[in-house]
Amino acid sequence: MKRLPLALALSAVLLPSVSRADDAGLRAVQLRAPSPLASYKAGEVIVKFQTTASQSHEERMLRDAGGLRARQAPYGGHYVVSLDAGVAVEDAVARFRSMPEVEYAEPNAVFHAAFNPNDNLYRFQWNLELIGAPRSWDIQKGKTDVAIAVVDTGIAYEDFGVYRRAPDWGNRAFLQGHDFVNGDDHANDDDNHGTHVASTIGEATDNGEGVAGLAFDCALMPVKVLDSNGLGFLSDVAAGIDYAINFTQNGTHPVKVINMSLGSNAPSETLRRAVERAEAAGVVVVAASGNDGESRVDYPAAFPTVIGVGAVDQRRIKTPYSNWGPELDLVAPGGDFSRDDNNDGDPDMILQQTFSHNTAVREGRYDDFGYFYFEGTSQAAPHVAAAAAMLISQGITSPSAVRKALYDSAQDLGAGGRDDRYGFGLVRPAEALKGLGFNH
Repeated sequence: MKRLPLALALSAVLLPSVSRADDAGLRAVQLRAPSPLASYKAGEVIVKFQTTASQSHEERMLRDAGGLRARQAPYGGHYVVSLDAGVAVEDAVARFRSMPEVEYAEPNAVFHAAFNPNDNLYRFQWNLELIGAPRSWDIQKGKTDVAIAVVDTGIAYEDFGVYRRAPDWGNRAFLQGHDFVNGDDHANDDDNHGTHVASTIGEATDNGEGVAGLAFDCALMPVKVLDSNGLGFLSDVAAGIDYAINFTQNGTHPVKVINMSLGSNAPSETLRRAVERAEAAGVVVVAASGNDGESRVDYPAAFPTVIGVGAVDQRRIKTPYSNWGPELDLVAPGGDFSRDDNNDGDPDMILQQTFSHNTAVREGRYDDFGYFYFEGTSQAAPHVAAAAAMLISQGITSPSAVRKALYDSAQDLGAGGRDDRYGFGLVRPAEALKGLGFNH
């Protein structure tokens, strides 16, 4: 873990259990994307005739539209029609719909038990399965007018100078961010930490490529307050918070959530007041508890208006590195390099897109992208930030109401009720979203 001995400095709370020199060894292998699932059953359509049509007339119309055989449903009165080999489903539906005797016609659509993205490395994302992401996506995937500010090392979000946009963002919307380390408006990641964190929140999903993000329809804002070594200062972190909450676009304040996968063991009045300003502005703040394995929670996670997040492994057990204490609110998947509890041959860490830190340091290139395994409370926090954004997308607007929904719906772990090692428990977005209506 990176640490700076100055009391007012902050350090990123993620580092893999291996050295930076080994980061290429943690890169996931690129696999061929599977063919996308068809949206309807080939060679079949469903047809419902008007009640005035005779059986002989129905049979003639079925043949005229390319029907080879048909079976009538016992209830509802519609037919499931198997088509001749040379007849396309679209053409048959169009023919049936043109007949005045037909009440309706449609393809025999494919249904799925839950939204399961077709990203070719999604099967390695045990973390999303652990928190019930597929059931959450059936309710809410986020909205573009809800933005999460990632206050971190920046994000690989644009092609600018030596920096490159990460390839698996799809059409992800990025708001204008700011770089408080270098003093410009290009908050590009020169470390790789912020990109990995942001990808857990909003990497392009269901695009047949890479891995998935949790609130993948929300917008992201890069706010760079940590340098290429993952180190920064209190003044920049506070300024980054204020930038996010005061940013306006088309007369609105789109940032509704701030994720801070960073921390310091030094309490600060400047930082406390900044997160209180965020609360007053209606912005939910989420922060990592820290990676020292100690009975204390880092700041800003320790502040009462901030959701402090610790890390668990695939067994829902607190990881050895995760800090804990009375200020801890929730836990989320953070991973454990030493375990492989699902026996997939890979360490139980969090897999997301970012670029190679080694290539950046050795060659000054920020285009060596891949899918990397990281562990840490840095990786846990964005799961909760994304869940908060999904709740806000569903209509909850008050930070206190978002916190209550997340706490009340968490899976209780450890001692009964809230405890210092797990807080209120494991974040469960689908349970928090229950009863709030479905996303249409």
